Amino acid sequence: MKNTNIGLCNECRGRVPSEFFTKNGQTWIRKTCPKCGVTESLVSGDAEAWTTKRQMWDYVSLDRKSCAMHCDKCHNHANPNIVFLDVTNRCNMNCPICIATIKGMGFDFNPPMEYFHRVFSEVSKLKPNPVILLFGGEPTVRDDLPEIIGIARSYGLKPHIVTNGIRLADEEYAKKICEINVGMRFGFDGRNREIYEKLRHQPSAYDKKMKALENLIKYSRRKHTIIVTAGKGFNDKYLPDLFQYCHDNRDLVSDIGLIPLTENWEPGAFDAGVHTTMEDVEKMVAASITGGNVEFIPAGLSYALKKPRLFFRHKNPRSEVLLLAGVHPNCESMTLLISDGKTYRSLSNYLRKPLSQVAVEFAAIGKKIEPKLDKLDPQKFFQRQRGRLIVLSAFVPWAFRRIRLFKLMGNPLTALWRTFFGRPGRRSQGTKKTLRRSRRIIRVAMLPFEEEHSIDAARLEKCRGLFAYEDTADGQVKYIPACLWYPYRNAFLEKLSNKYGVVNKKGQMMTCGTAADGANADSSDTPAEATAQA
Repeated sequence: MKNTNIGLCNECRGRVPSEFFTKNGQTWIRKTCPKCGVTESLVSGDAEAWTTKRQMWDYVSLDRKSCAMHCDKCHNHANPNIVFLDVTNRCNMNCPICIATIKGMGFDFNPPMEYFHRVFSEVSKLKPNPVILLFGGEPTVRDDLPEIIGIARSYGLKPHIVTNGIRLADEEYAKKICEINVGMRFGFDGRNREIYEKLRHQPSAYDKKMKALENLIKYSRRKHTIIVTAGKGFNDKYLPDLFQYCHDNRDLVSDIGLIPLTENWEPGAFDAGVHTTMEDVEKMVAASITGGNVEFIPAGLSYALKKPRLFFRHKNPRSEVLLLAGVHPNCESMTLLISDGKTYRSLSNYLRKPLSQVAVEFAAIGKKIEPKLDKLDPQKFFQRQRGRLIVLSAFVPWAFRRIRLFKLMGNPLTALWRTFFGRPGRRSQGTKKTLRRSRRIIRVAMLPFEEEHSIDAARLEKCRGLFAYEDTADGQVKYIPACLWYPYRNAFLEKLSNKYGVVNKKGQMMTCGTAADGANADSSDTPAEATAQA
């Protein structure tokens, strides 16, 4: 069958035939538009690494009919692992690299509680329930954010806040949010004012973010994800220090997500100098870790854990870590770092083979035992025990052959103590219990929020991270893959603003959205700083 992959024309944004090609060691996508001609866009700064991921995770051949990329008319994405929901386009920052705010969108989107009841009631019907990421703009500018979180929980959902962290510098506010015990994706690009001067034109944001993190350390009862917008020439030289900070506070930091500085901004609004791709950021990470030897693998390979996990976590089948299991090989990539007590080191240092080979073997074992597990019901006690035995008998002997377990575990007596009694943790001031125990292994993920000019249809077909919205034309709650939300976002949200109106900081109804309504809370951090997958 002929290659029918589709991309977006750089000029008219039409859905047109596309193909990948290699030039100067980079991967590019070429789009052929009947109106605008041929346009090309950079996809990856390292063609070899980009291709290797496809070889590791045999997702699906391009030699088939692809989707048409008309996401507003498509209903194939019915089982997301992550659902993003825009709660406002107001913000307390004014970053030049962002268009997801009043300034970039031209109207005020700040809907009342009625809208959230409508969306959450429908999302809750998805089984198992997806993780909810409250998005913006900046969600914390809404004083009624706790109420929105409460509505989500009333429908059995698990909401998380995607935040730039600025308002959490207010100790009383941070304490209030921590009392809710909600997970956060905290935007933090590094520990230096120069980063925020160059990247966001707001050097003062650095001090506020540091104060906010101090407040989380002081009051939070849980761990949170650090989200980094990574750009060559902006914060690459500060990444070693950032990883060390995360290591030193590993009782607070559960994961690290890095998003390439994506060119979503309007032409002329910002000059990045050079393009930063996922593979570029992977190299930045490798250069930041003591001893190097860092390999990234497609997060989609983690599908191998999906079925086995059911027999160990049968009451909670949705993993909040492996949210993108099974997705495209050039979607999220990941690696694991291990603490040696002083700093992070690559997992590869504890393996007898390269991580890329070990991951492929691991996935193959998972696939091999699936037919046996398919015959068992993890909800039934004895069948669950049989399933666990099948999983352990398949993976444990393999682990002894591939992992340097004694090197990984360290002193056997120390490992035994940690097994039964855990690791020392820090106490939050909001509780007498010892919480947030330090985690020795941390996941580092590349989170692609792609520019329109480099996305292709094959990437979207099994997307597990979707934006939810109400279609005002028929009142139905629908979903669009995160990487193609932006071409649709403004039109949909403006219609919703006109339908529901907007509320002020106190939750009182105002007039329908206009750019003037939220002028005092204008513009936001980049979607890159504010995302996940979690």
